[in-house]
Amino acid sequence: MSKLTIGGLVNAIVHPQIMSNELPNETDFDPNHGGLDAQCAWRNFGGLTLDEALVKFEEYPEIYQEDFMFMGGKAFAFYFPVIDRFLRRTIELPEDQRGDRQSWILPQCIKNQFKGREVCHVQHLRQPVLGLCDFMLKNIDLFAYDWSDVTELQIQWLQLKQAVEDGV
Repeated sequence: MSKLTIGGLVNAIVHPQIMSNELPNETDFDPNHGGLDAQCAWRNFGGLTLDEALVKFEEYPEIYQEDFMFMGGKAFAFYFPVIDRFLRRTIELPEDQRGDRQSWILPQCIKNQFKGREVCHVQHLRQPVLGLCDFMLKNIDLFAYDWSDVTELQIQWLQLKQAVEDGV
């Protein structure tokens, strides 16, 4: 096992035989060749390093969050640390800069990757995803700044955790 880093900080433990240092190609983003949403993800993130993708995502997370739902499994496996770091970095932000950090939609994006034909490319992320679920559930109040019902956020992360534990 080796540690994958973003900006020098450890984000996820991955299996070295599965994680590639190569940037995902267009087919990794759109394995079915013609998915409009996958092509959009390719246009937004294709060719970006993890650090570049994190900077781009942090600029406009409300625009780019669904790209993680629709990119192919290989691309998602490469870019998952962007989601992980983005959410964990919330602790460092002043309360008035947090917002919800796309914390309602991101678990749905992740869960979508654990369904269907591309699941073989993300199975090695089970433990890092479960770790992120635990982090989110422990710190849910950080993300509930502008939510009237924190339970909505908790449900999304609990459902993701259950789906990953059950192998969807």
